[in-house]
Amino acid sequence: MQRYPIMPVPPHHTLRIAGILAILYLISFFFIPTAADDQAFGPVKFHILAVNDFHGQLGPGQKMNGSPAGSIPVLAGYLSDAIDTYGTNTTIIALPGDMTGASPAESNLLLDEPAILFMNRFVTGDWKKPDTTETTGVRVIGTLGNHEFDRNLSELQRLINGGNDGTNITHLVDPYPGALWPVIAANIFWNGTDNLFLEPYVIEDIEGVPVAFIGAVTELTGEISEPGNVEQVAFTDEADAINAQVKVLQEQGIHAFVVLLHEGGSQTPYDGPTQETGDLSGRVTSIVMRLDEDVDVVLSAHSHQFTNQYVPNAGGKPTLVTQAYSYSSAYADVTLELDPEMKDIVNKTATIVTAYADQGAGFTPDENSQELLDAVNSTIAPLISEVIATTDIPLTRNPDENGESLLYDIATDAFRWDMKTNISILNIGYLRADIDAGEITTGDAYSVMPFHDQIYSVQMTGQQIKDLLNQQWTRTVKPDHLLQISGFSYFYDESRDPSDRVVNITIDGEEMDMNAYYTVATIDFLAHGGDGYTIMKEGTLVGYGALDVDEFIAYLTYIPSPIHEQTGGRINRVDSGIEQE
Repeated sequence: MQRYPIMPVPPHHTLRIAGILAILYLISFFFIPTAADDQAFGPVKFHILAVNDFHGQLGPGQKMNGSPAGSIPVLAGYLSDAIDTYGTNTTIIALPGDMTGASPAESNLLLDEPAILFMNRFVTGDWKKPDTTETTGVRVIGTLGNHEFDRNLSELQRLINGGNDGTNITHLVDPYPGALWPVIAANIFWNGTDNLFLEPYVIEDIEGVPVAFIGAVTELTGEISEPGNVEQVAFTDEADAINAQVKVLQEQGIHAFVVLLHEGGSQTPYDGPTQETGDLSGRVTSIVMRLDEDVDVVLSAHSHQFTNQYVPNAGGKPTLVTQAYSYSSAYADVTLELDPEMKDIVNKTATIVTAYADQGAGFTPDENSQELLDAVNSTIAPLISEVIATTDIPLTRNPDENGESLLYDIATDAFRWDMKTNISILNIGYLRADIDAGEITTGDAYSVMPFHDQIYSVQMTGQQIKDLLNQQWTRTVKPDHLLQISGFSYFYDESRDPSDRVVNITIDGEEMDMNAYYTVATIDFLAHGGDGYTIMKEGTLVGYGALDVDEFIAYLTYIPSPIHEQTGGRINRVDSGIEQE
């Protein structure tokens, strides 16, 4: 290779070159873009990992598309991989409600503290990062769901703020620290006041751009919660409450808004990033369509469904709406682009990621979360391991063509047996897990009935019972779900007016007397008119029983084992082929 000699520069040329270089340096100082300049002229990306309706699902047991999914080690593996990819400064974990409540025994028996401790680990930095020892915390933001009100307000406040007061459990972290992240809600007020139960929003600085996160729970929480747990607070219209806070924040110059909304809908699932069109339906759509035009993203929840769709807000602008199933089985991976000059979100898209245990990050579950799960299992093992019965068949909540469920048949039989009442009535949705064929343990019973509701005996007339049954089709809350019953049977005709569909009620082989009085075993939630069954409140309370799960365990111990398939016939459609008596 030819080499060229380095020629010496004459002295007078040296001065000239030095001057030129100095000028070029000064020019470069003003015109060569720095990293900060790049940021100022280009969009800033940040990411939200939204986990909705976790419900204290610490352990395995969920399935998605036939494959195992979920558990805190698996979910944490997925989340930590995403955080490692995106970076801690530009990633936020969002929890749109029902992080706790309606939980299996692992979390429920410890007052849902383990569910909070799991998420605290992301705040403190105690999470796995592949191939590195860095343990930087990430920001976490949550709102409340209706199931956060499964216990009384004092216990909810303790769960959020920390402390051991009023508890008699083993605390895995003692004293219990509470949630180490902000819990926000814009539409929960102390009754009779303008005072909010929680702060309505939190503002996060994303690379110099303020982004406001506003929380809201379904307005129907008061109707679908145990009345005694929510009597001190009021739940207002979601859109009105959110818009009120948006207006306040707009006056501060904020125009990037993300809403954590515990209300949902349903949509046909698909893989990949947000598609331009979709078939989303449900309350969430009507709420989003009323939101201020500055609202960019709504992280929804409550219905345990897939959601990934753009819905026009009140200004006609597309709002990204997401939801990622439930029970630790998935999360919404949301990518947003911020314009540093406009200080607004200019692009948004999402992918619903299933946390499969047998693929992807599921192969490298988080070790720290596994240690937490092991500690939980060790603590509650004595409480859930006793075998109380056996069954030859799966006991499921799935209704038959008439709307009757085998597991609900057994549950209502249990309440009627223990309370020695004429009949028993239970709202569908109350039982939270199925029971597989084989041994039935106390842990299974706790998973089926996680609410720990007290059983009541209510006296009602035959006419009130008929009116209650007809209310199944006229109430505003879940009108497509039927009550589950024991001690009597009835026919309903869907071709008739919704207020008069019950056409035949029989008890002990005879037609129910509309003027006679009957005792009804039910849960305290339903006895107080929960789920929109206001007719229940017309009855007279005549007795109190034990907790639901205690009666359920006692009944399973009492009846012969193994349990064989039981015939239906309690709930019958007129066109079902079953003849009326």
